Amino acid sequence: MIAKHKHLPKATREQQIVDAADRVLLNVGVHDFTIDKMVTYLDVAKGTIYKYYKSKDDVLAEVSVKALHVLLKYFTQAEKKEQDPLMALRKMIMAFYRFYLEHPVYFELFIYMERPDFQSAIKSYLSVSSEIKNYFTAYLVRCQADGLIKKELDPTYCTYIIWGSCMGLMNFIEAKKVFIEDIVKLKRTGLLETYSEIIVSGMSK
Repeated sequence: MIAKHKHLPKATREQQIVDAADRVLLNVGVHDFTIDKMVTYLDVAKGTIYKYYKSKDDVLAEVSVKALHVLLKYFTQAEKKEQDPLMALRKMIMAFYRFYLEHPVYFELFIYMERPDFQSAIKSYLSVSSEIKNYFTAYLVRCQADGLIKKELDPTYCTYIIWGSCMGLMNFIEAKKVFIEDIVKLKRTGLLETYSEIIVSGMSK
């Protein structure tokens, strides 16, 4: 529980709520995250939360802004460390996997937000989501301009295919990790490396 303060400025209170939501999320996970747990942590009335956010999804969308900025940093760092553009693309895909390993609760949040019934119009969430999409798409456009990726491929389609398939594969790996590692004796990292090779090779000229 944090110290209770009344009559905070709107921006301060909103940040306090988001910080509390982030802490509660990291403690309990997305499936056990509730507004009631936030209320207990903040020691405020439930109406205080709903004064600033319409729903739990809106609160989680705000938390995801931090998570998505962390992911974007993983992508940019992976790109900067590799001079070969196509190898950098593979490293960016693997950076997503490293993010998943190092921030499993945030990855769980991304999966939660992919639900068909997830609804939020939080502008900061929509903005950073667009920023990541544009960053990846622009990278593919540059690879096309350099003659490294097939001209007939639409970079926007490719971006969403990579995002969706990568999320799906990592979710599958998490759900089946005992079967994958203990029964069929495959390495999870090897699956992602093979996936990244297939994706990049398929787009390459």
